[in-house]
Amino acid sequence: MNLSQTNKKKEATGKVKLLVSDIDGTLLTDDKRLTPETVAAAQKLKDAGIHLCLVSSRMPQGIQMFFKDLHILTPFGALNGGEIIGNKGDVVSSLAMNTQDAHEVCELLQKNDVKAWIFGGFDWVAFDLNDPFLAHEKAVVGADVEIIDNIHQYKSRIVKIEGVSTNTVLLDELAEKINHKYPETVRALRSSDHYLDITHPKANKGFAAVELGKQYGIDISEIACIGDMDNDIPMLEIAGLSIAMGQSTERVHRHAHFQTKSNEENGWAYAVEHYILPRA
Repeated sequence: MNLSQTNKKKEATGKVKLLVSDIDGTLLTDDKRLTPETVAAAQKLKDAGIHLCLVSSRMPQGIQMFFKDLHILTPFGALNGGEIIGNKGDVVSSLAMNTQDAHEVCELLQKNDVKAWIFGGFDWVAFDLNDPFLAHEKAVVGADVEIIDNIHQYKSRIVKIEGVSTNTVLLDELAEKINHKYPETVRALRSSDHYLDITHPKANKGFAAVELGKQYGIDISEIACIGDMDNDIPMLEIAGLSIAMGQSTERVHRHAHFQTKSNEENGWAYAVEHYILPRA
């Protein structure tokens, strides 16, 4: 579906050299699988000379776990763009939150009965061993979590705080409150119905797309971006070619040139075939 006429975006680029892709809800099915069609489409990108880089709110380990099946070893953006990791595993860029702000935000989440997780580099820290969300997340990202008593015990850089709750309305209310209180130093965006990503304001997927392009000397005008959630909007807004997944909300797809099929209908592979490869 061509959305450029309705959202008055600048026309889509005629040349794509790099695809920056979200993972959950985009590259993966709802049960976190790469379909054969998706793997085949990734290979077609490689054959066409188009680089594929992943960007996600996931920690680095939760992104690297897909490299083998996709046959890629490329730079990627972790923690919603807060960490840019080079193809040798080196940290190219890291945008940490202000420590005091991070402590206050964490305490605000906890006061509202929202679970708070702390991420920095390859670290994942939580405060409640009985947190019912931990087992699911550990299975999804293939990483272990460290349990501490309070945020003051964590002495490393804080790149992302994850607010976790089944109350989506509450997460949206907290996002509004956080963004209002810390307009210059913190940015809160939902990455799913149950997860609220809280980072440095420049730590977003738009920043990540630009930085990943720099690794190849590719301008954002020749980069395609694809995603499904609010935290994908910063890269969809600026990409030379932007594609929203079929199940994404109107708030997301109004920032895209095209809307593909849903992630349960091989929408990622469809987008590669119909919107990206013709621009190789």
